[in-house]
Order: sequence, then C-alpha cells, then structure tokens
Amino acid sequence: MVTSTRMPISARHLWASLLFLVGISLTIFLGFLTGSDEQPSRSTSALLVVLAGVFQFASASQFKAIGRADPGLARAAVRRLIRMGSRTHAARKLAEAAHDSGNSGELRSLMGQVSVELSWLEEGIMDAVDDWNEFHKDAIRGLVEDHGHARQN
Repeated sequence: MVTSTRMPISARHLWASLLFLVGISLTIFLGFLTGSDEQPSRSTSALLVVLAGVFQFASASQFKAIGRADPGLARAAVRRLIRMGSRTHAARKLAEAAHDSGNSGELRSLMGQVSVELSWLEEGIMDAVDDWNEFHKDAIRGLVEDHGHARQN
C-alpha cells in the first residue's frame, strides 16, 4: 500500500508564498505603469525591478529552507548515537569478559552489567527515534506506529 505524506503548511510556507506574491505583484505593477499614459521615470522602474528581484530571491531562499533538518536536532541525534556506540562497545567488552570467565559468581555479575548497558542502549535508541519524530512526524509516523510497542515493553 502506497501512502502519501503531505507536509502541513507552516509559517515558513506562508512567508515564502507572501514574498513570492509581493515580487510578482511588483512586476505586474511595473507592467501597468509602463502601459499608462504617463510613463514612470527610469529610477522608479529600476527601483521596482530591484525590489521585485529582492522579493523573488527572498522567496526562493525561504522555499529552499522548507524541510531542511534543524542543525540542533541533527547534532542532538548524532550525539545520542555516539553515546549509544560507546555503550555498545562497553556491553560487547563485558559480554566477552563474561564468556572468558570460568567463575559462575563473576559471570552473574558481568551479565548484570551487560543487562544495564543494554537497557541504556534501548533507551538511547528510543530517544533517537523521538528526536527524529519531533523533527518530521509525518515522514516516520508509520514506522513509529508499527513499532510503538517497543517503547512500552
């Protein structure tokens, strides 16, 4: 089943659209002025052309920024993934030590530490999912709903 994800209209969409309309309106206004009986001066025409260009450029930059990842969220997600990598390394080392250990008391203690490290990893992974869910709910809604039970178990 194919589902489409429509991005909701944000303030950035509205702002970009407004800038675009102002730029087009200035161009149309200049066209009306040049078709009138009294022609606008060259400086007036130049000013209107420059303003229309500025508004068009601002509109394009606003449209370009829509959907771009927030650098703060990206840094937070990567920071969390790096911490999870460190925890994974620690859990692997503990599991190797438990495997090499011949003492059942030490094995029990090491497996308890592995369990703690794995619970940190589980929490970190779910927090990373929450970070991306906050950034773009619509894009990952299906994934979160399908695997939502993982957070509760």
